[in-house]
Amino acid sequence: MGMAASQARYLGLTARKTNVEYEGQQINQARTALANQSANTFNELLALEVPTAPSTQDYTTVKYSYTDGTVTEEIEDMSQLIDDPDGYNYMITHYHYADVFTGVQSRLTNPQVVMGTTGAKGTIPRDTITDDGAGNYSIDGTPVNKYDETDEEQKDAYLKISENYPDFAKLKDDLYTYTGEDGTVHFTTGSSLAGDSDADDYYVQADIPKSIGTAYVKKYDPSDSTLKAAYEQICKDWPTSDFALADEDDIYTWEYQGQTRFACLSDLQKTAISGPDQSTPSENQDKLTYYTAQDINTKISQQQKAIVDINEDGRIQSIRYEDSSATYAVKTQTETDQNAYDDAMNQYNYDMQVYEKRIADINAKTEKIQEQDRTLELRLRQLDTEQDALQTEMEAVKKVIEKNIESTFKTFE
Repeated sequence: MGMAASQARYLGLTARKTNVEYEGQQINQARTALANQSANTFNELLALEVPTAPSTQDYTTVKYSYTDGTVTEEIEDMSQLIDDPDGYNYMITHYHYADVFTGVQSRLTNPQVVMGTTGAKGTIPRDTITDDGAGNYSIDGTPVNKYDETDEEQKDAYLKISENYPDFAKLKDDLYTYTGEDGTVHFTTGSSLAGDSDADDYYVQADIPKSIGTAYVKKYDPSDSTLKAAYEQICKDWPTSDFALADEDDIYTWEYQGQTRFACLSDLQKTAISGPDQSTPSENQDKLTYYTAQDINTKISQQQKAIVDINEDGRIQSIRYEDSSATYAVKTQTETDQNAYDDAMNQYNYDMQVYEKRIADINAKTEKIQEQDRTLELRLRQLDTEQDALQTEMEAVKKVIEKNIESTFKTFE
């Protein structure tokens, strides 16, 4: 019975030893995985790029300038000339800023263009007027009749024209009418029909812009020198626009915050009919293309050959251009783009914070791995001690078993 108990004890110890060895293998595998994690963390640390603080030198430039008597010119670029036949040693690009009268095209949101009718005045070419000798006139074959106040159409036209031309009402007793090819009622006077020059022609013009927003619209007046200069500049700067291609008589102006704005009739009409709800046509209209002429501070550049004198420090001392005998003393100035430098420094501080955060995260991760490894190492040492104890006890039990076998089965000494 003692031998069976010893055998059972030995088997139990063997199983326990095997389990300890297996657990030790598991711990070693876990420590290997931790070692791989630690290596990856180290590689991640090596891959980090340390931010570099910006230098003011990177944002500092050397600028050359001179005064030609009227404006200050700045040198923008210079390239050396080799073996120039006229002896010039550099090609210089220089510039200055000046106010340039410029035509500007803009788009007005929610223009609220209101169209209407207005009285208009023109002339009838003398060669289109005929007289039968009895005081009966015709224009291009269309009979001319005395104004009939009882004719509602003629009267309405008369009243509308009188609104725009107050002196027209004074001509009432001398007025004659005829109907144009488009059905419009035209007025003229007997005195102008009987004259030697072109006759006066009054009529009502439809689809004429009356207002834009709260601003009153009027026809462009070419006799106004200021308006004429602005109009001509706009046409020069926008030669292919509908504005430039329109007749002068189809140009309109209005004032907005002390600025004179221009637009052509076709653009005004297109905008006026663009409102989706024609019961309120001035609402939700398309943008209106309009023009202004104003002084705009403009960069004016020029490229010329020059003889440049450079001092021992490599900086320009003087310069003389190919089209002038004047030699200009050049002023050297260093300028630091402080705003750009401050932006770069702010970016550096941010990058540095990100870098330090990544370092802290990696260190924390590394510390955690090391703590886990120390725990596993301690457990491995405990298993090693336990295995030594099991081995010692197994050897003792083995000796007991051997003695039991010897005492039980040994018959003779």
